[in-house]
Amino acid sequence: MTKRTLQDWASIAEIFGAVAIVASLVYVAFEIRENTRALQVASRQALASGDLAFFQTAIDPTIVAQALDKNRRGIELSGLDESQLIQRQALNYRIFEHAASLNRMGALDPIEWERYESIVQNNICNNRYAQAMWDRSLRTYDPEFVKIVDDARQNCSISSP
Repeated sequence: MTKRTLQDWASIAEIFGAVAIVASLVYVAFEIRENTRALQVASRQALASGDLAFFQTAIDPTIVAQALDKNRRGIELSGLDESQLIQRQALNYRIFEHAASLNRMGALDPIEWERYESIVQNNICNNRYAQAMWDRSLRTYDPEFVKIVDDARQNCSISSP
């Protein structure tokens, strides 16, 4: 067995120190990336909250409830009733768009995103107020979200019985 000198131990300590520095730098880079992502998600949340608050100002819950009831019972809707149901879908699709954005950022559970995609598919295929809203305002949505909805719409005849 070879006896180690003080110089040998210093060299070994220097190697361990270098490895520790590299590991620390990798950790710091990872933390910066995670913090940046968290800031992006928080920023997106703030924007979405503002959008949703704005859209909610144009919706009268009483009129929407009455319009939904009339629609369910097959009673003809007034122009205001239809307008409120379309506006409700605009709010709904802003929520969907926000979920799509969070999904792209990796901040939404994939199973939760699949649930949203299923709702979008069913809604755009079967809800005439969603269809009317989409036809009128699709240009106001993020292009990547527009592609998601348009793809879902193209699949309506394929997936509907």
